[in-house]
Amino acid sequence: RIMKAPWQMSRTAIMVEAAVMEALSFVLSLIPFVQLPLGGSVTCFSPLPFTMMRLRHNAKCAFATATVYGLLQMFQGMGSVVIAGSALAMVGCALLDYVLAYACIGFTGAIARRFGGGTAGVAAGIIATGLIRLACSFLSGIIIWRAWAPAGMPVWWYSLTYNAGWCLPDVAVVLVAALL
Repeated sequence: RIMKAPWQMSRTAIMVEAAVMEALSFVLSLIPFVQLPLGGSVTCFSPLPFTMMRLRHNAKCAFATATVYGLLQMFQGMGSVVIAGSALAMVGCALLDYVLAYACIGFTGAIARRFGGGTAGVAAGIIATGLIRLACSFLSGIIIWRAWAPAGMPVWWYSLTYNAGWCLPDVAVVLVAALL
């Protein structure tokens, strides 16, 4: 049976599609190519299924499913949240590294549509939201993870290099897979 266009789907069908895509992304996130010690990894295309979901549906649906995925990732990476230290640092880590970082990916489709929605739009959406995700992790590194910076290294440089080291390759993997 041929799948209906997103605007012809019932709410239930959209929710089922979202759940399947979230589950597939979550399972793929368990297969890292590279895993960094304080969190962050380059995974086996794990953002691709939920990125495709965001490209197919409206911003409200995409934002909601991206936020759910961020919460799933937070529970999976609970060790990172706990070692953040104080309760305030743990809340900051949860918000910046997981909830906001993934919620912003919900805007991939909206950004893609602003660029015409074709191949260039998809690339622009993936790159833009990847950079926003990097910005969230960068801020988290400066605010929360500053104690982990090596002596003599500026905190901003440590945060940028650490987070760019996993985020940019992860975005590149998704970009290549989505364009193929």
